[in-house]
Amino acid sequence: MSIRNEYSLIFRNSPHGIFHFNTNDVITDCNEKMANILRLPTEKIIGYRLDEVFENDLIFSSLKDVFFKKRTHYEGDLELKDGKKSIKIKIDCSQNISDDGSIVGGICIAEDITRHKKLEDALKLDESRLESLLKLNMISDKATMQEITDFVHEAAVNLTGSKIGYVAFLNEDETVFTMHTWSNSVMKECSVPNKKFVYPIETTGLWGEPVRQRKPIIINDYQSFNSLKKGYPPGHVELERYMSVPVFDDDRIVATAGVGNKDEDYDRADVRQLRLLMQGMWKIIQRKKSLEKLRSYAEELERSNELKELFLDILRHDLLNPAGVVKGYIDLLIGQEKDHSKIQVLKTIERNNNKVIKMIEDASRFAKLDSIEDIEFETFDIGLMLKNVVDSFSPQIDEKEMDVDFQSEGVYLAQANPIIEEVFVNIFSNAIKYSPEKSRIIIDILDAGKYWKIMVTDFGEGIDEKSKPFIFERFKRMNKPGIKGTGLGLTIVKKIIDLHGTQVGVEDNPQGKGSVFWFTVNKA
Repeated sequence: MSIRNEYSLIFRNSPHGIFHFNTNDVITDCNEKMANILRLPTEKIIGYRLDEVFENDLIFSSLKDVFFKKRTHYEGDLELKDGKKSIKIKIDCSQNISDDGSIVGGICIAEDITRHKKLEDALKLDESRLESLLKLNMISDKATMQEITDFVHEAAVNLTGSKIGYVAFLNEDETVFTMHTWSNSVMKECSVPNKKFVYPIETTGLWGEPVRQRKPIIINDYQSFNSLKKGYPPGHVELERYMSVPVFDDDRIVATAGVGNKDEDYDRADVRQLRLLMQGMWKIIQRKKSLEKLRSYAEELERSNELKELFLDILRHDLLNPAGVVKGYIDLLIGQEKDHSKIQVLKTIERNNNKVIKMIEDASRFAKLDSIEDIEFETFDIGLMLKNVVDSFSPQIDEKEMDVDFQSEGVYLAQANPIIEEVFVNIFSNAIKYSPEKSRIIIDILDAGKYWKIMVTDFGEGIDEKSKPFIFERFKRMNKPGIKGTGLGLTIVKKIIDLHGTQVGVEDNPQGKGSVFWFTVNKA
């Protein structure tokens, strides 16, 4: 195949437009692709002068330069002959040299780069939007709501190539929106008297459409008739083009953003940029509100902790100390009094005073535990600890003529904090308190894999199923005739067990009436 034939084949099948022109600036040939780019038939191109086909002085001068340079390049806009649109075009030309070395014209390769340029512009806009949101995120902690919306409004205008814009927020039921920020130029140019900033959606014209239709609105010829518009008052800034988008939080519209007077028509790319920018702004606003709530909660918590410390001081000193003094005088009076009836009165006072002391001590103990988040463990014999606690309750056991059956023997090394003793003290004291006289309490230690499971079985009235889920909650206590208490004992138990990362529970006594309270501790 000859070189001429090869070139002819490339010329016809090239994915790019190719055209030739002579020294008289007349196009002598073009391929079908070039005709497609120009949206013209070949007969309207071949035989016509360059300035007749390319009505653009920059393109014409660039093509003519090929007679003075070996190569020329043009990249920019081209108005099409049909007058409907313009495209982005790239044209590279080289000199057409004859066999004798003289320049006989130019050979040009053209490419419609409109789509490529749109993608490139979209990428730049994405980068600009992300940069704006990054800056907004950095300043949002210290910025006020007004400063945030002002920043986003400016970014919205720049991203869409607009001249004016606004950001408005809606109320909870989407019936009213409030203008939060306007373009400065609007406020300067607008001479409408008594400007409003709060608008009912029902009576608002075009600005309310994004809410009513729940979708973006684009009007690229604002001066033409449109049924959605209700006009604007004399003195209002003139609008040529307008676009607005709703901002959603799940299914609720929380804000709208509008821009206007772009030099070109608004399109879906503008909608995308404005929508993504505003959704990003809303997320940052929500995060700011959440942080402010957290800070407020932390401050309230700090004040609460201060009040709790004050309450603890009152418990320990202002209440517990006088109760201790009363106890001392009661002991003294009981020792000195000979009248039996008076002794019984004093013992009644003593019992009630002891209950007050116990209540204060429980409340103080729980308040201390409630502020602890971590504890240190040590190794000790949990079985020995249980036996020592049982021995300390001998007077109460003897008073009710009860039998305590400790079924486990040997050494049970546990990894726990000594405060675990409080758990057994509370459970064992309850077993004594809620059991009838001359009844039995069984204490056992079971091997539960990684844990020792301590079980305390009583033969009292038991606990009904409805009450079981709540007995470890604060101030939840079984109502038993003749039994008084603060309802904090088992709450203290639960808190200590939680600090150990183990478990506590209650079950029915399988041997009959009564309950089985159990808790686990880590083995050493």
